Amino acid sequence: MRNAIPQPGGGFTPEQAESFGDACSLLDAVIAACSARISAAASADETEQLQAEQEAYLHERRRLAVIDDAAVARIRRDYPARLRKVRGENA
Repeated sequence: MRNAIPQPGGGFTPEQAESFGDACSLLDAVIAACSARISAAASADETEQLQAEQEAYLHERRRLAVIDDAAVARIRRDYPARLRKVRGENA
């Protein structure tokens, strides 16, 4: 599991590992949705905006750590709506 390595002097719980996996899956889905939108972009400006957005999600995924409970919780709470938005779905 990406970044799921216990820190020196500490570790993580099975619940943290599961939540981290869920957060990574959400980030992966948003990144994939951005890719789909980039291939269908109507203009160079739209492509550039989507690529910047995708890069931000990639950076966030690389930084995410299994023990970062606040970031994991925020992603699990907020990213389902972001995913729907990127896909162009209504609530």
